[in-house]
Amino acid sequence: MIMINEIAKNIEKHLKALREFTSTCGNGVTRFPFTKEAKMAVQYLEDEMKKIGLKTRIDESGAIIGRLEGKEKRTIIIGSHYDSVKYGGEFDGIAGIVCGLEVARLLKEKDFSSKYSVEIIGTNDEEGARFKSGFFSSKAMLGQLKVSDLEAFKDSDNISIYDAMKDYGLNPDRIYEAKRNLEDIKAFLEIHIEQGPVLEKHGKDIGIVDTIVGMQRYMVNIQGRADHAGTTPMDMRIDAVEVAAKVISNIGDIARTYKNAVATVGSINVFPNEINTIAQNVSFSIDIRSTKQEAVNSIYQKIKEWIENITSKYNSKYSITSTLSINPVDMNEGLKDKIEKSCIERKFLYEHINSGAGHDSLPMAEAVDTAMIFVPSKAGRSHSKEEFTSYEHLAKAALVALDAIVNI
Repeated sequence: MIMINEIAKNIEKHLKALREFTSTCGNGVTRFPFTKEAKMAVQYLEDEMKKIGLKTRIDESGAIIGRLEGKEKRTIIIGSHYDSVKYGGEFDGIAGIVCGLEVARLLKEKDFSSKYSVEIIGTNDEEGARFKSGFFSSKAMLGQLKVSDLEAFKDSDNISIYDAMKDYGLNPDRIYEAKRNLEDIKAFLEIHIEQGPVLEKHGKDIGIVDTIVGMQRYMVNIQGRADHAGTTPMDMRIDAVEVAAKVISNIGDIARTYKNAVATVGSINVFPNEINTIAQNVSFSIDIRSTKQEAVNSIYQKIKEWIENITSKYNSKYSITSTLSINPVDMNEGLKDKIEKSCIERKFLYEHINSGAGHDSLPMAEAVDTAMIFVPSKAGRSHSKEEFTSYEHLAKAALVALDAIVNI
């Protein structure tokens, strides 16, 4: 219990320091990729890694990496993300990095002679909140990003990832250098808050993730015609807002016909967005998720058919752009067994659980042995300033990850 208390206090100290790196002070954590807030968080993490004795570097995607050399160059990675959604919480993503710091500290203090090297990684732009995509560092590690991708994705101010990286001090033309030799990665572990109510409701300390949902993200553009709001008769207008509203209102009902599937419209933009002008253009996001890929595909097809039906009826046009597509993945059985063994030996209460949220572990699991450790979220709240997870639960997750590394 003394060790858990010590780890919990260290985790609390780090998280309270990191929550200050936000552009919305007093209104949750907003830490978008390639911003000054992100740079401050990275600097803090790098300083703490160096204090532990890790060799640090920042890769071409903006990920911060601290390395503890083992007898072999093959590497066990513990990682999560340091970016946030707008007005988000202080635990999502960043808590997993901080737990990794504690794992590395314990390995160093115990002078554990590891067969494999260990890296603590803070990934960049997992959320996709700024550029409507996501998993930036993990996709870069897997060699899935091209310079043309960086030029294509833009934020609400029409700034591309390419230009944002240059302003941040990175070289987007060298994004290929973030690619890892996957044969050198022994395992990828991620500690994360559940972001749902299940573990707390069941009174568990740890969740062992079995499957992470697949997801597809799209940007839809509805094209109408700008006209005067008072002088254009209802039967002679092409109102992009009206068309978009009719489309959006049915998306949730389409998803409800599939078990354990969800579809969300989270971002809407109207042009010209004037009170007395009929909208010329509406763009909105669609996020579809399920543990069954066939469900994701089917929901998208039905939504697309519905868009075609409504736009045809109201004489408007549309376009759909895919911004993300990742299949559901199962976590590695061997790693899950090691996590379960640790929970049993330490008498931590645990259960197996699926993840309805996407994480860096989702793309990573397609290429390397991967496991996720969940910890309870108070009242299931996340992506809001009310987000909270007890530091003791995070300390327990760090110990379970430490055990898994030792057993590997």
